[in-house]
Amino acid sequence: MSESIHANHRQRMRARVEANGILSLADHEIIEYLLYPFVPRKDTNPVAHALIDRFGSFNAVLKADISALESVDNVTHAAALFLTSLSDVARKFCNEENAFRPMVDTYEHAAEYLGDLLGSAKEEHIVALFVDASGKLIQKCELGEGNNADCHIRVSELVMLTLNFKARFVYLAHNHPEGGAKPSFSDVEFTKWAVAALEVLGVRLVDHIIVAGKELFSFRKEGNMDRFKSGYIDYLNNGSMMTPPGSEEK
Repeated sequence: MSESIHANHRQRMRARVEANGILSLADHEIIEYLLYPFVPRKDTNPVAHALIDRFGSFNAVLKADISALESVDNVTHAAALFLTSLSDVARKFCNEENAFRPMVDTYEHAAEYLGDLLGSAKEEHIVALFVDASGKLIQKCELGEGNNADCHIRVSELVMLTLNFKARFVYLAHNHPEGGAKPSFSDVEFTKWAVAALEVLGVRLVDHIIVAGKELFSFRKEGNMDRFKSGYIDYLNNGSMMTPPGSEEK
């Protein structure tokens, strides 16, 4: 009976990981889950709690030496060896990820990367590049497809992603599949709100680049980013952010 209960619990845990990823689990649940192959006939939840109680934290468990881990009841040598290897595996993964992250520290680098990414796209895509303090790309995320009518929703998503990735700089880009890289009124509005929102976080929106085949438009090169930079102060003072001269509503 107890084996059946444990089996059902493990099935539910695996379903959670499949649906939401392993990081959706609490620290002790991650250790519990990792121990399944090494403790096949016992409830690994008490073992996971015992490990965290013994060493103080999830990270400390992975940094403990093999003999110390084996001193905890029901931790086998194979389980201890596996747990101690995980931090080195994670380090190798991060080192290789960092080695292949492109530099996005200049307009030329950003324009080349985004031009290749969006130049031949048949549908309109809005993407954000999240960049660290050294100018390396942390992550590329798509904010959506289609026009910018729901720009406030997309700005909210941009803010959440920026916080999640701990980005220092952000680039925005979208494409005009029908041709012509000139920004529309909604493009301008989206950029203004994005600059303002990230400015509050102390994060710089470096540029918003529009791609139309081989043609590019840069809000930064046109001088708009400096004009938008203090837009959130105008909003607080006046209740609105003015569209700069030269933009056209469509």
